[in-house]
Amino acid sequence: MSERKQYTDYFGFDLGDGESAVGWMRPGRRTEPQMIELWGRKSTLTAIGEHPKKGVLIGEEACRASGLNSLSVRFKSRYLTETEESGRLIEQFARAVLDRLKADGRLDSVETACFFVGCPSGWSKPVRDAYREHFVAAGMVNCEIVSESRAAFMFARESGELRVSDDLLTRPTLIIDAGSSTTDFTFVADLNEKSLKASDFGEVTLGGGLIDRLVLEKNVKRHPEAGVIAEILDRHPAYAARCEYEARRVKEMYFTWQGRESGMPCESALKMYVGSTPVTLDISLTDEDMKEILAQPLNELSGRSFEGAYREALVRAKAELQDTLPESILLTGGASRMPLIERICREIFPDAQVLRGLEPEYAIARGLCHALRIDQRIQGFSEAVHELIESDDMENLVMYRMGELYDAVSGPMTNVLLDEIAPEVFRLWRAGGIRTINDISDEIARRGRSRLESDEIRELLRPAVSDWVDALRPNIERMTDPICDEFDLPRTSLRLPVKLAIQPAQLKISPGQLIRIDELKAVVDMVVAAIIACILGGGGMALLAGGLPGLIVGFIVGILAGVVGTEAAERMMKKAELPSGMRRLFSERMFMKSLDRRRDQIRAGVCAQLRKDLEPPTEPVENTVKTIAESIERQLDAMMKRAALLIH
Repeated sequence: MSERKQYTDYFGFDLGDGESAVGWMRPGRRTEPQMIELWGRKSTLTAIGEHPKKGVLIGEEACRASGLNSLSVRFKSRYLTETEESGRLIEQFARAVLDRLKADGRLDSVETACFFVGCPSGWSKPVRDAYREHFVAAGMVNCEIVSESRAAFMFARESGELRVSDDLLTRPTLIIDAGSSTTDFTFVADLNEKSLKASDFGEVTLGGGLIDRLVLEKNVKRHPEAGVIAEILDRHPAYAARCEYEARRVKEMYFTWQGRESGMPCESALKMYVGSTPVTLDISLTDEDMKEILAQPLNELSGRSFEGAYREALVRAKAELQDTLPESILLTGGASRMPLIERICREIFPDAQVLRGLEPEYAIARGLCHALRIDQRIQGFSEAVHELIESDDMENLVMYRMGELYDAVSGPMTNVLLDEIAPEVFRLWRAGGIRTINDISDEIARRGRSRLESDEIRELLRPAVSDWVDALRPNIERMTDPICDEFDLPRTSLRLPVKLAIQPAQLKISPGQLIRIDELKAVVDMVVAAIIACILGGGGMALLAGGLPGLIVGFIVGILAGVVGTEAAERMMKKAELPSGMRRLFSERMFMKSLDRRRDQIRAGVCAQLRKDLEPPTEPVENTVKTIAESIERQLDAMMKRAALLIH
């Protein structure tokens, strides 16, 4: 197995449609991710400007610069429809972020830095794979794409900022990521996520950027030179982007100061140098303005207002989740600061706990760091368990204890032969259905093969097999406890149940694997030899019925043994086809008592016959050992997957 790559830096890159942020943490440390300031800010405007002299400009610098050849904003939201152009811009922006991290000394080496980049939860795997290639091409060679909803979930679980328990987060949770261009609705239950947006909300795009545009439009309309302003914004996309950026800043001021009696005005201004006289656009926002904006019917929302569309989205989510309503709602994304987001959540889901961090705009970047750290630990844990599984340790343990398994199953197998098969065959022979004692041997062998492959015998062997496997637990724990200790998990995480739910059928082991056909014949011969011994001498005379007929038969058998010898008499008896009348003289009750006296002897013979294959191990034994080891390893693998959820 190849050695897992060791990283020196973990980065969570939240590339948003309006703003982007990068979180960082050092591997191996349980500390909160730090937000990295890029170009002087923890969040950077997702904007790219191309200047004829300064080259590529990023973020606020791009929006404020004059004389740009081009200015591109909101390109992530167009990725699915304008893949080639948006992909180029995404790659360009990611390269600029990476260059800034290098210039600021934020990473030791690109080769030892790992990036988790967020994406909407509804994006398919092919889209995610193509999206990842842009970041790899930008220089982020160790990069994975992770759904933003998962990042939000990890932030809530790991940060402690929301003051929620692990128990709460294992319950049904609705994650609402209110971003600049979209609002993603993701339902998480048992740590499995389901995107609701793609199938339930059609083409509706609910994002804070929509309000930015409405704020700008309202201020343009009430400007004395509204026509001139509108023409400038139409002819100069760079000024349009800058004006929308200022509208966004004013909106953020409004929601930050809303409800406070600070008297702080929510306003800004932008001077545009077009023509001989510069034109200034004042942008301001009041309570009345926002009330109108949120209630305004919009073509983009099929005639619904922003507030109405958001409410309808939650109503549809509730209808979709009616069988399992969320017990908690996590709000992330900068737009989640808008009071109506939380208010409508509480109205539609009155029984759910609504949670939002202090800085929801950074929740995704931080959550991506947490997800990266946890995934690396899970990967290490998984590899440690699989290294144990793929080693020979489990097979060696099973092989070492195989003799005990044979001891355990020899009893039930002997009981089947003596208590079920032998009486059936004896009655058949006694009734004339079997010609000779040699035929008895063949019939026992035939029935033995059939019975040893039946479901009934598997059920009969289940307690013995389960008890044997259960006895392996201390040895297995000595292998798994160090792994749990290494990853700060309770040792019980990989401890097999006190009573394993393992049975021969689950182990895919049949008694036919434990005993080969030639071994079965040897065991049958022991049973038949016991029958002959019962007939020819010693206690076997008790098989005969009492009275004169019994004495006559016993006398004949005794004379025969005295004349030709016991061995010759035995051979003759095996080949002889006794008359039916004579057969009926033999008592089944006494036959069973005689076999029962030999039960321990026959069981020891069965066990000895099985143990003969252990030194050296035969191919059937090796196959059985491998099958048992693989079954235990499958259980360890399943437990490993459950235990991985406990890793922090």
